[in-house]
Amino acid sequence: MLASKNRLKSKADFARIEIDGKLFQFKNFGVGIYDRNDDSPSRFGIVVSTKISKKAVIRNQIKRIIARVLRQKIGEIRNGLDLVFLIKPSILPIDRPKIEKEVYEVFLKNLQSNNLSKP
Repeated sequence: MLASKNRLKSKADFARIEIDGKLFQFKNFGVGIYDRNDDSPSRFGIVVSTKISKKAVIRNQIKRIIARVLRQKIGEIRNGLDLVFLIKPSILPIDRPKIEKEVYEVFLKNLQSNNLSKP
């Protein structure tokens, strides 16, 4: 689980990303990013709909896999960002290492190219 200071909690935060943020699409998930333009720690949300799986166990496993990668990479993301991972149904047949690899690629390629990583 991510530290409390690094989690998106309120509906207003998620709505702000949906309305004012940028959405980047990948094979197994989308990432919504909103720049708050402040120095507080970046915050993350992971949305796994019941359309993905009716079983909470499976939805929580996916959340834990992504949260684990976020904990490892959180130092590379600059402060003042809100990010929401929107999981797609195509993620279900994939095993843990492939999910982790795709999340790593998001950080390496896309966040750096969009000036969202620390200098």
